[in-house]
Amino acid sequence: MRKTLFALLSVVVLASLLLAACGGGAATQVPASNEQPAPTKAPEQPASNQQPAGESKVLKIYLLDYTPATIEWLKNEINPAFEAKFPGVKVEITEGSWSGWDTTFSGFFAAGQGPDIINLGSEMNTLYGESLADMEPYLGEAAWPDIKNFGPALENAKYEGKLRGLPIFTAPRYVFCRTDLMEAAGWTTGTPKNFAEWVDFAKKVTVIDPATNSLKQQALVPVDAGSMADWQWWLLVFYSLGGQLYKADGSPNFDSPEALATTKFLYDMRVATYGPAANAVGSLPTGQGSVIDRDDATGKDNGAVCLAHSGWAAPAFDRPIWKNISIEPFYGDPANFPNSKPVVLAFNDWLAVPEYSPNKELAAEWLKLAFSKEANHKWNETMGLIPARNDAQYGFVTESPQLKREAELAAKYGVGFAGIKEAAKLSTIMQDALGKLITEELTVEQVNAKIQSEYSAALKK
Repeated sequence: MRKTLFALLSVVVLASLLLAACGGGAATQVPASNEQPAPTKAPEQPASNQQPAGESKVLKIYLLDYTPATIEWLKNEINPAFEAKFPGVKVEITEGSWSGWDTTFSGFFAAGQGPDIINLGSEMNTLYGESLADMEPYLGEAAWPDIKNFGPALENAKYEGKLRGLPIFTAPRYVFCRTDLMEAAGWTTGTPKNFAEWVDFAKKVTVIDPATNSLKQQALVPVDAGSMADWQWWLLVFYSLGGQLYKADGSPNFDSPEALATTKFLYDMRVATYGPAANAVGSLPTGQGSVIDRDDATGKDNGAVCLAHSGWAAPAFDRPIWKNISIEPFYGDPANFPNSKPVVLAFNDWLAVPEYSPNKELAAEWLKLAFSKEANHKWNETMGLIPARNDAQYGFVTESPQLKREAELAAKYGVGFAGIKEAAKLSTIMQDALGKLITEELTVEQVNAKIQSEYSAALKK
């Protein structure tokens, strides 16, 4: 689920795609009624894995923010194997980023042309579902029995019950804590398990450097170290209280007790860490690697005691610091909200096929190749994430104590980050309102009222 880089790329579709999507049939001459047409031999049909002679196609794939190792593997192994199986077809991968994704994807759909396969996030099945192709004829169980091997992440790749693509991985958000730094600060009870403990923890474990009036040690870095008010962090806390994003009538639920408690918790943690807005201290200095790791060059810790994020933001699994890192869910606030539950908010990036693509069957064949048991395993190995296919969770998953623990927590406490209506608009609305929370321009109640009002209006448009 998962820190992202920011850039905006556009994709130009080759004329060959347009030509392949259209074409007229030749006129047929009807024989006179007293004449029988000479028998003709039926033309040979190309094999399902062959393109007709002379036909050339480009299958375009648009991917977002993957490791160089992942892209290299796709280009050096998957694409050549696909092109060998389908002579005359060329695969082109364009690398984009999550910056401006809504503008980029909306441009594709508005124009009715673009890549044949696009990289979407967990919540985008609802946002773009009507513009995505029904891939059941190509990827459903009747067409591809392998689909039975995919776990819960498969739901993120569906719209109205129909497959629109395939999920790549499961990337839940965990709470990673440095047990050695906890003990050094006199905190001996492990990861906090309710709101009061977290606020107390933040006050006791945070360290301010008087020389610079900035943080030297931050008790908790929740997704965004600086603001501590990221909308995805808000959702994780909200879901841990048993909160529901929508009411029974489908309207937003930001005026609920769970929503108000969530916003207040984010504010309390911010103040316990940085102090009141008028006297807020500076943020942690930038270090090398994960904020809970140690800088090899200086031998100093990067400053965070706990990190609420996906494995992407944690140290690499071969780092020695792991002997001092615990992995836990976020536990909610059971004393005040009986419906609280441990939660890891699961993000599932997936690849979808737009309805406008003239190459849906070819796209499905590429997906089958790139999402075989072995390929889904390798794809995730390049990123250190949990494969979406259950049968691909072997080798590096079971051999890594960290991934094994993460997989167990995801199976037990995973809550999907999906089904969010107008997700891009909601994130903008929430970030704006939460920004005014940490500067204390708005109170907790005013922040939630602002989100409730603006999101309700956005859903009516």
